[in-house]
Amino acid sequence: MFFVLSKTLFFLLTPINWIVGLLLYSFFGKHEKRTRRAFKWALMILVILSNPLLSNTIFKWWEDEAVPVAELEGVYDIAIVLGGFADVNEYPRDRLHLGEGADRLTNALELYKMGKVRKILITSGSAMVVGEKVSEGKITGDFLSRIGIPESDVIIEPNSRNTHENAVYTAKILKEQYPDARCLLITSAFHFPRAGRAFKKAGVTFTPYPTDILSDNFKATPSKLILPSVSSLNTWQMLIKEWVGLAAYKVLGYA
Repeated sequence: MFFVLSKTLFFLLTPINWIVGLLLYSFFGKHEKRTRRAFKWALMILVILSNPLLSNTIFKWWEDEAVPVAELEGVYDIAIVLGGFADVNEYPRDRLHLGEGADRLTNALELYKMGKVRKILITSGSAMVVGEKVSEGKITGDFLSRIGIPESDVIIEPNSRNTHENAVYTAKILKEQYPDARCLLITSAFHFPRAGRAFKKAGVTFTPYPTDILSDNFKATPSKLILPSVSSLNTWQMLIKEWVGLAAYKVLGYA
Protein backbone atom coordinates (compact mmCIF):
# COMPACT_ATOMS: atom_id res chain seq x y z
CA MET A 1 0.00 0.00 0.00
CA PHE A 2 2.79 2.44 0.92
CA PHE A 3 4.52 1.71 -2.39
CA VAL A 4 1.43 2.66 -4.46
CA LEU A 5 0.63 5.69 -2.28
CA SER A 6 4.20 6.99 -2.58
CA LYS A 7 4.06 6.78 -6.38
CA THR A 8 0.71 8.62 -6.42
CA LEU A 9 1.94 11.32 -4.05
CA PHE A 10 5.09 11.87 -6.09
CA PHE A 11 2.98 12.32 -9.25
CA LEU A 12 0.83 14.92 -7.53
CA LEU A 13 3.85 16.82 -6.21
CA THR A 14 5.82 16.93 -9.47
CA PRO A 15 6.28 20.63 -10.43
CA ILE A 16 5.60 20.17 -14.14
CA ASN A 17 2.21 18.68 -13.24
CA TRP A 18 1.38 21.77 -11.18
CA ILE A 19 2.24 24.00 -14.12
CA VAL A 20 0.29 21.94 -16.67
CA GLY A 21 -2.70 21.72 -14.32
CA LEU A 22 -2.78 25.48 -13.73
CA LEU A 23 -2.42 26.21 -17.45
CA LEU A 24 -5.23 23.83 -18.33
CA TYR A 25 -7.46 25.51 -15.76
CA SER A 26 -6.50 28.97 -17.05
CA PHE A 27 -7.54 27.98 -20.59
CA PHE A 28 -10.67 25.97 -19.85
CA GLY A 29 -11.91 27.35 -16.52
CA LYS A 30 -15.16 29.29 -16.47
CA HIS A 31 -14.32 31.92 -13.85
CA GLU A 32 -12.33 34.72 -15.47
CA LYS A 33 -10.63 36.00 -12.30
CA ARG A 34 -9.63 32.51 -11.23
CA THR A 35 -8.32 31.57 -14.66
CA ARG A 36 -6.18 34.73 -14.81
CA ARG A 37 -4.86 33.96 -11.34
CA ALA A 38 -4.10 30.36 -12.37
CA PHE A 39 -2.13 31.58 -15.40
CA LYS A 40 -0.11 33.96 -13.23
CA TRP A 41 0.67 31.20 -10.75
CA ALA A 42 1.74 28.86 -13.56
CA LEU A 43 4.03 31.52 -15.02
CA MET A 44 5.51 32.39 -11.62
CA ILE A 45 6.21 28.76 -10.74
CA LEU A 46 7.77 28.16 -14.15
CA VAL A 47 10.06 31.20 -13.87
CA ILE A 48 11.18 30.36 -10.33
CA LEU A 49 11.71 26.62 -10.77
CA SER A 50 13.48 26.95 -14.13
CA ASN A 51 16.07 29.38 -12.73
CA PRO A 52 19.43 27.55 -12.81
CA LEU A 53 21.11 29.58 -10.07
CA LEU A 54 18.37 28.84 -7.55
CA SER A 55 18.09 25.13 -8.36
CA ASN A 56 21.86 24.62 -8.38
CA THR A 57 22.27 26.41 -5.04
CA ILE A 58 19.59 24.29 -3.36
CA PHE A 59 20.90 21.10 -4.97
CA LYS A 60 24.46 21.82 -3.85
CA TRP A 61 23.23 22.31 -0.29
CA TRP A 62 21.28 19.02 -0.37
CA GLU A 63 23.74 16.67 -2.06
CA ASP A 64 26.29 14.71 -0.05
CA GLU A 65 29.88 15.46 -1.06
CA ALA A 66 31.85 13.02 -3.20
CA VAL A 67 34.51 10.93 -1.47
CA PRO A 68 37.90 10.77 -3.25
CA VAL A 69 39.07 7.21 -3.89
CA ALA A 70 42.34 8.03 -2.13
CA GLU A 71 40.42 8.57 1.11
CA LEU A 72 39.01 5.04 1.16
CA GLU A 73 40.87 3.09 3.80
CA GLY A 74 41.85 -0.46 2.93
CA VAL A 75 39.73 -2.94 0.99
CA TYR A 76 35.97 -3.24 1.46
CA ASP A 77 34.26 -6.62 1.40
CA ILE A 78 31.09 -5.44 -0.34
CA ALA A 79 30.03 -2.43 -2.40
CA ILE A 80 26.27 -2.06 -1.92
CA VAL A 81 24.86 -0.48 -5.08
CA LEU A 82 21.32 0.87 -5.06
CA GLY A 83 19.30 0.48 -8.24
CA GLY A 84 17.83 3.27 -10.31
CA PHE A 85 20.64 3.39 -12.85
CA ALA A 86 19.08 1.36 -15.68
CA ASP A 87 16.00 1.46 -17.89
CA VAL A 88 14.77 -2.10 -17.50
CA ASN A 89 11.94 -1.72 -20.03
CA GLU A 90 14.14 -0.55 -22.89
CA TYR A 91 14.61 -2.82 -25.92
CA PRO A 92 16.45 -4.85 -27.03
CA ARG A 93 16.72 -6.84 -23.81
CA ASP A 94 20.07 -8.39 -24.72
CA ARG A 95 22.01 -5.48 -23.15
CA LEU A 96 21.92 -3.15 -20.18
CA HIS A 97 20.52 0.33 -20.86
CA LEU A 98 22.05 2.77 -18.38
CA GLY A 99 20.25 5.96 -17.35
CA GLU A 100 20.97 9.09 -15.30
CA GLY A 101 22.26 7.19 -12.28
CA ALA A 102 24.80 5.17 -14.27
CA ASP A 103 27.67 6.31 -12.04
CA ARG A 104 26.27 4.14 -9.26
CA LEU A 105 27.20 1.04 -11.24
CA THR A 106 30.26 2.31 -13.14
CA ASN A 107 31.88 3.67 -9.97
CA ALA A 108 31.32 0.32 -8.25
CA LEU A 109 32.88 -1.52 -11.19
CA GLU A 110 35.86 0.83 -11.16
CA LEU A 111 36.41 0.27 -7.44
CA TYR A 112 36.13 -3.48 -7.99
CA LYS A 113 38.69 -3.44 -10.81
CA MET A 114 41.02 -1.29 -8.67
CA GLY A 115 40.85 -3.85 -5.88
CA LYS A 116 39.05 -1.50 -3.49
CA VAL A 117 36.04 -3.82 -3.11
CA ARG A 118 35.84 -7.62 -3.24
CA LYS A 119 32.16 -8.09 -4.08
CA ILE A 120 29.35 -6.01 -5.61
CA LEU A 121 25.83 -6.25 -4.18
CA ILE A 122 23.06 -4.91 -6.42
CA THR A 123 19.81 -4.18 -4.61
CA SER A 124 16.87 -3.46 -6.91
CA GLY A 125 13.68 -5.12 -8.07
CA SER A 126 11.00 -3.39 -10.11
CA ALA A 127 9.49 0.02 -9.32
CA MET A 128 6.59 -0.48 -11.74
CA VAL A 129 3.09 -0.14 -10.30
CA VAL A 130 1.41 -1.59 -13.39
CA GLY A 131 2.69 -3.38 -16.46
CA GLU A 132 5.57 -5.81 -16.84
CA LYS A 133 7.74 -5.98 -13.72
CA VAL A 134 11.38 -6.56 -14.69
CA SER A 135 13.95 -6.85 -11.90
CA GLU A 136 16.79 -4.37 -12.34
CA GLY A 137 18.90 -6.51 -10.03
CA LYS A 138 18.50 -9.60 -12.21
CA ILE A 139 19.28 -7.89 -15.51
CA THR A 140 22.28 -6.16 -13.95
CA GLY A 141 23.51 -9.51 -12.66
CA ASP A 142 23.26 -10.89 -16.20
CA PHE A 143 25.21 -7.88 -17.49
CA LEU A 144 27.98 -8.33 -14.93
CA SER A 145 28.25 -12.00 -15.90
CA ARG A 146 28.51 -11.10 -19.60
CA ILE A 147 31.41 -8.71 -18.99
CA GLY A 148 33.35 -11.30 -17.05
CA ILE A 149 32.70 -10.51 -13.39
CA PRO A 150 32.84 -13.87 -11.55
CA GLU A 151 29.51 -15.04 -10.18
CA SER A 152 31.14 -15.49 -6.77
CA ASP A 153 31.84 -11.74 -6.64
CA VAL A 154 28.25 -10.65 -7.37
CA ILE A 155 25.36 -10.61 -4.91
CA ILE A 156 21.89 -9.85 -6.29
CA GLU A 157 18.93 -8.68 -4.20
CA PRO A 158 16.18 -8.74 -6.88
CA ASN A 159 12.97 -7.89 -5.06
CA SER A 160 13.14 -4.43 -3.44
CA ARG A 161 10.86 -1.75 -4.87
CA ASN A 162 12.05 1.33 -2.99
CA THR A 163 14.84 2.63 -0.77
CA HIS A 164 13.29 1.26 2.42
CA GLU A 165 13.13 -2.23 0.94
CA ASN A 166 16.68 -1.82 -0.44
CA ALA A 167 17.84 -1.31 3.11
CA VAL A 168 15.75 -4.01 4.80
CA TYR A 169 16.44 -6.75 2.23
CA THR A 170 20.14 -5.92 2.07
CA ALA A 171 20.40 -5.95 5.86
CA LYS A 172 18.88 -9.45 5.87
CA ILE A 173 21.43 -10.72 3.32
CA LEU A 174 24.33 -9.22 5.24
CA LYS A 175 23.12 -10.56 8.58
CA GLU A 176 22.61 -14.08 7.27
CA GLN A 177 25.57 -14.44 4.90
CA TYR A 178 28.14 -11.68 5.55
CA PRO A 179 27.73 -10.61 9.20
CA ASP A 180 31.20 -9.10 9.52
CA ALA A 181 31.43 -7.52 6.06
CA ARG A 182 32.99 -4.10 5.68
CA CYS A 183 30.68 -2.26 3.30
CA LEU A 184 30.58 0.75 1.01
CA LEU A 185 27.16 2.22 0.28
CA ILE A 186 26.93 3.57 -3.26
CA THR A 187 24.09 5.71 -4.53
CA SER A 188 23.56 9.15 -6.07
CA ALA A 189 24.61 12.12 -3.94
CA PHE A 190 21.11 13.65 -4.01
CA HIS A 191 19.66 10.33 -2.80
CA PHE A 192 22.16 9.80 0.02
CA PRO A 193 20.46 11.85 2.76
CA ARG A 194 17.45 9.51 2.57
CA ALA A 195 19.25 6.28 1.64
CA GLY A 196 21.91 6.66 4.33
CA ARG A 197 19.29 7.12 7.04
CA ALA A 198 17.27 4.13 5.79
CA PHE A 199 20.29 1.82 5.82
CA LYS A 200 21.36 2.97 9.28
CA LYS A 201 17.81 2.35 10.53
CA ALA A 202 17.96 -1.16 9.06
CA GLY A 203 21.15 -1.81 11.01
CA VAL A 204 23.66 -1.72 8.15
CA THR A 205 27.09 -0.32 8.99
CA PHE A 206 28.70 1.32 5.96
CA THR A 207 31.09 3.88 4.59
CA PRO A 208 29.26 6.37 2.32
CA TYR A 209 30.32 6.71 -1.31
CA PRO A 210 28.04 9.23 -3.08
CA THR A 211 28.15 9.26 -6.88
CA ASP A 212 27.00 11.32 -9.90
CA ILE A 213 27.22 14.76 -8.32
CA LEU A 214 24.73 16.86 -10.29
CA SER A 215 25.28 20.33 -8.84
CA ASP A 216 27.84 22.61 -10.53
CA ASN A 217 30.40 25.01 -9.18
CA PHE A 218 29.21 28.62 -9.45
CA LYS A 219 29.66 30.08 -12.96
CA ALA A 220 28.81 33.72 -13.71
CA THR A 221 27.34 33.10 -17.16
CA PRO A 222 23.80 33.86 -18.40
CA SER A 223 23.01 30.16 -18.84
CA LYS A 224 23.92 29.53 -15.18
CA LEU A 225 22.30 32.65 -13.73
CA ILE A 226 19.11 33.78 -15.41
CA LEU A 227 18.27 31.84 -18.57
CA PRO A 228 15.45 29.30 -17.98
CA SER A 229 16.64 25.72 -17.86
CA VAL A 230 14.70 22.50 -18.40
CA SER A 231 17.25 20.67 -16.24
CA SER A 232 16.35 22.97 -13.34
CA LEU A 233 12.77 21.69 -13.44
CA ASN A 234 14.16 18.15 -13.31
CA THR A 235 16.32 19.15 -10.35
CA TRP A 236 13.28 20.33 -8.40
CA GLN A 237 11.44 17.13 -9.29
CA MET A 238 14.26 15.04 -7.79
CA LEU A 239 14.53 17.27 -4.72
CA ILE A 240 10.81 17.21 -3.98
CA LYS A 241 10.78 13.42 -4.33
CA GLU A 242 13.64 13.13 -1.82
CA TRP A 243 12.16 15.66 0.64
CA VAL A 244 8.74 14.05 0.62
CA GLY A 245 10.29 10.59 0.75
CA LEU A 246 12.49 11.45 3.72
CA ALA A 247 9.57 13.05 5.58
CA ALA A 248 7.42 9.96 4.97
CA TYR A 249 10.24 7.65 6.06
CA LYS A 250 10.65 9.55 9.32
CA VAL A 251 6.92 9.39 10.04
CA LEU A 252 6.82 5.66 9.31
CA GLY A 253 10.02 4.93 11.23
CA TYR A 254 12.00 3.91 8.15
CA ALA A 255 14.74 6.53 8.66
